[in-house]
Amino acid sequence: MIVYLDQNYASRMAKHLLGQPGHEAFGRLFLALKGRALAPPSPFHVLETLYPARGPKEKAGYLLPALMEVFSALSGGLWVRPWQEIAKRQERGLYLEDFLWHGGDWETPADLSPFAGLLQGLPEDPLEARAWALEEIQRRTGLREVPFTRLLATLLAESRKDKSRKPRPSDLLDFVMAATVYPYVDRLLTDRYLRNLLGKKAVGGRRKEVEALLLSLKGE
Repeated sequence: MIVYLDQNYASRMAKHLLGQPGHEAFGRLFLALKGRALAPPSPFHVLETLYPARGPKEKAGYLLPALMEVFSALSGGLWVRPWQEIAKRQERGLYLEDFLWHGGDWETPADLSPFAGLLQGLPEDPLEARAWALEEIQRRTGLREVPFTRLLATLLAESRKDKSRKPRPSDLLDFVMAATVYPYVDRLLTDRYLRNLLGKKAVGGRRKEVEALLLSLKGE
């Protein structure tokens, strides 16, 4: 089983290893996944750990040693390839070797610069937004229409449906991450908002959802 831990899940597991209270369910999930699932790190983890959008700059990177411990136990030495490589390789189909490799490191963050301002330029109408986003993503990246570009455009468009929710600085990163990993994983462990946009393979990060995931793992 291939599992992707978004930054919320991974950092809460790391905080549990550091002895910080309030993350016990994530600690139990960490133990439950060991030896039963493959959970690789990605350049998105590097970006969020070393260059967080929020929080004091002096705390950037403080979780890195504990995160490295988490992924050392769960990844089997594998990494998620950069989104650019994965999306380009999707032109020939979806293959696991195009998703995972041994070439990652904790120094090279994901590059989101091709998508700068994409959310701000998105049309308000969801149908118009998807068509515009798909064309704009392809124009900016030089990619063909592949699962990555289609899912990213869909997530961007879906974000226009909830008029009561204010966009967050992390939304774009979350959408690019999900578009990269979702076609390949058995489960994406993320937050409630992204879970609602993605569907059945996504699991939110509330305690009751983590506990339900633990129960399902025990039953497998």
